[in-house]
Order: sequence, then C-alpha cells, then structure tokens
Amino acid sequence: MEVNKIRQYINITNNCNANCEFCCMWSDSSKHTFMNFDTFKEIVDSSDLPFELQLEGGEPLLHKDMYLFMEYAKSTGRCKKIIILTNGILLGEHLKRIVEFHKCYGIPIVMKVSVNYWLYRMDKNCLDKIKDYHLAIEFIDGIDILLNVRLRHEDEWLRDLINEYGLEEISNIFYLQSYGKYEDNDEYDKPVIVQNIDDWFIYACDGACFGKDLIARSNYEKDLK
Repeated sequence: MEVNKIRQYINITNNCNANCEFCCMWSDSSKHTFMNFDTFKEIVDSSDLPFELQLEGGEPLLHKDMYLFMEYAKSTGRCKKIIILTNGILLGEHLKRIVEFHKCYGIPIVMKVSVNYWLYRMDKNCLDKIKDYHLAIEFIDGIDILLNVRLRHEDEWLRDLINEYGLEEISNIFYLQSYGKYEDNDEYDKPVIVQNIDDWFIYACDGACFGKDLIARSNYEKDLK
C-alpha cells in the first residue's frame, strides 16, 4: 500500500506530575529529560510526507517549548493534525492557549486526556473538570477532547462514573497493559497499536527512534534520567 500519511509519536519529556504506579513510560516527577528544539526539528524533518504529530510524555504540558514545537510542525505545511496526550492536571491552565493556537493556525487538535484510578484518587473532581473542558470546546470545529480510560480489573466503578458524567461517547476504555512499570504483571495483555493511518514511528524523549516497538521504547525510557 502506498504510504500517504504518517504519525510521529514523540515523547517530549519524561517529567510528570502524577507519578502513576503503572506508568508505561517510567515517567515521574524525579525525571528531567526534556527534548530540545533541534532534536524535535530533526525528527519532523526526517520525512517529507504529510504527518500527524502526537506529543507524549511524561506530561507534555510541562515542556516549556511545547508550543514552539507545535508552531514548527505547522510551519512545515505538512502537519495535518496535532494530538496532545495529557493527564489533564494542567489542562485548565492551557486550554485557552490551545484553542487560540487552533484558531490562529487552523490545524485540528485533539487532546487525549488520561483517566484512571490513580488520577481520580489525586483529584476527585477531575471528571467534573474534564466535562467542563469538553463543554467549553464542544462547538468549536476542529478541536476535540477524548478520554483514554485505563482500568484495572477492579475498576468497573470508574466505567460507571464515566457513564454517569455522560462522557462515554468521547471515551476509549481499555485495561492496563503489561509494560513499563507493569512489565512483570501477568494480569494484563501486552500493548497493541490500533491505527487509522498508513505508517507511524515512535520516539523517546532524547530523540531515539524505536520504529513501532512500544516495549523497546519503554525499556529504553526506564534508564533515562
């Protein structure tokens, strides 16, 4: 099949403000690797194909140059969509700027917000906030919020909460996966990437490329400071 669009999964930092005990990327508040602009530019310029940009972490909203990265990606004329993976803790502080970026540059933006028992335990109001964010952008074409809801086997209560808040239609609900900090947990399956694009590549926060191997990237990230 002829490749006509790729997605670049770029982890821009391993620093995180959540310290989830099951993190698949070994990220936490003690890590401090932040991708520099030259590395990001090299990744984006490594192909001349149209692409979607997925900014990952850690928590990408902690990276001081995240918007610079987004601006450069847009400046290439090849970036067709920007996806931001976030735990949502800082989303309220950034939502207005993200919306303004979308309106200024006209590029579709999807905010994929993680929801799990750990984040709910940190902030029992997190679903109220997410619903408010969703309502705030609901009628702005080209900008969306989706939820990545990760469950343990005992977390059906969280699925019920998602339904109570009326968020099920914007939620991808799945079980935790056995890699990263859960690499030795045999209760859960290994990760599988489900794609709706032609090709994709994943990068660690120092710029190392791992092709499509999520587990290899995770193992590599484990040793980054």
